[in-house]
Amino acid sequence: MIRRAMTALGASILGAVVLSPPAAADTGQQVLLQSGAVRCLISADDATFGGGPMTVCELTNGQPWGGAPFETSKWNQRLNLAVVRGTGEFFWDRGLIAEPATAPVSVEGATYRVNGWTVEPQGFRTRISNDASGHGFFINEASVRGF
Repeated sequence: MIRRAMTALGASILGAVVLSPPAAADTGQQVLLQSGAVRCLISADDATFGGGPMTVCELTNGQPWGGAPFETSKWNQRLNLAVVRGTGEFFWDRGLIAEPATAPVSVEGATYRVNGWTVEPQGFRTRISNDASGHGFFINEASVRGF
């Protein structure tokens, strides 16, 4: 009796797993800036940070920017993610941008538009701005400045 119940339970769980819908696809586009020194995830609706248009950038070497503040934790390390919302709110965070399923787009020399954002290389820096609000940041491998 118990064996039949366990078999039925196992079959129903297996059926639920097989028939479940696939996970939501990544809504962001990863881009490489400044000859690959900076990687950004540009999203029209980033649910992991509370939703809405957002750009999250990190140095590809894993180090924080020199001007990044320290986190308030036991280890007190510098925050390594520069984050800007489409509303213009700029803040720092700690974490990693996940490796993409497809290769990131390298943005060098020409303006690139994706997910409601415009990426404009400007020599020693790159300007990333939200098309709707005009807010964003200037970024390179040495500094980040929101506007």
